[in-house]
Amino acid sequence: MQEPGIRTTMTIDMTCSFCSGRGKDPFQIMSSLSTCCVCGGRGVVQVTSPHARCAHCRGTGAIGTLTCTVCTGKGFVPAPEGPSVPCPDCRGTGDDGSAPSMACLRCRGRGCIPDPGPSAKER
Repeated sequence: MQEPGIRTTMTIDMTCSFCSGRGKDPFQIMSSLSTCCVCGGRGVVQVTSPHARCAHCRGTGAIGTLTCTVCTGKGFVPAPEGPSVPCPDCRGTGDDGSAPSMACLRCRGRGCIPDPGPSAKER
């Protein structure tokens, strides 16, 4: 029996977002035969569940031709615990306004922050 307030997580296999499950470097930077640096050529990655799509890379696993630093190229991040609201700094994009290739510092690129609740909104 699960105790109240304890979050149960598990790891599941998901298709690698960075290489779209092909197992090869999608940008062919080293060569067309190079294995994907995220999944190691397997085409799948392990993701903590519950999970959410990465706001910073929009679930692609890449920012330009580099792996996303928020989700480490997987395209998914652990889902927030409890209620959340869009980040007021990045408005849910996960991007830093002054440098879009950088992650928002307030939400760490996730696009949302914990809901402060009604008492914080009334202040």
